[in-house]
Amino acid sequence: MHPLIILSTALLLTLSVMAVEARETKSPTAHKASAKPARASQGKAANRNIVHQHPNAKRAPRANLHKIKPGSNSRVVSRARELIGIPYRFGGTTVASGFDCSGLLVYLFRTEAGMKLPRTTGEMIDSDSLRIHRDELKPGDAVFFNRNGRGNISHVGLYIGNNQFIHAPSSGGRIRQDSLDNRYWDRSFTTARRFNG
Repeated sequence: MHPLIILSTALLLTLSVMAVEARETKSPTAHKASAKPARASQGKAANRNIVHQHPNAKRAPRANLHKIKPGSNSRVVSRARELIGIPYRFGGTTVASGFDCSGLLVYLFRTEAGMKLPRTTGEMIDSDSLRIHRDELKPGDAVFFNRNGRGNISHVGLYIGNNQFIHAPSSGGRIRQDSLDNRYWDRSFTTARRFNG
C-alpha cells in the first residue's frame, strides 16, 4: 500500500476515536421523546411512553357526579351555614353573585357533594330523586314550598335538622335559617326530596 494512504487512514481513525470519546465525556443531554418507536430485541416495536403501574398501587377514583361522597351531606349542611347572610339574587349560583333558592342548592351539592342537580325548583321535583315525607327528613334533604299552601311550588330550601332549613328567600333578602314550625313555612311546606343518599 502507498504510505500516504496508510498515513491518512490512520489519521482518520484517530480523529474518529477522539470525536467519539469527546461526545461520551460531555454531560448527558435531557431526554427527548421520539415520535418513532424504538425496536425491541425481538423485533417488535417498543413504546417508551407506556408507564407500568406497580401492582400494589391503587388507581385514583374517577370523578362521578352521580356517586355519593361519604359524609357529603354534612359538608353540604356545614357549607350552607357558612353562606348565611349572602344576598339573594335571581338566577344567582355563585358566592360572588349571590343565590336564588334553587341556585343555592345547585351550588352546595356541586361543590360539597360533587353532584349535578337540576337548575330549577320544578326540575328538581320532577327529577328521579327520592320523595321524602316530612317526618322522614334528614339533614341534606331539599324541602319545597308554595305560597301559603296555594299555587305551584316555587321555593326550595335545605333541611339541616331539628325542623330547621336554610334558604335564599325572595328579592332583597339574604340567605337565612328558618323553622318549619313557623306558621308561614308550615302552611307552605309541600314536599321534600333526597338527592344524596
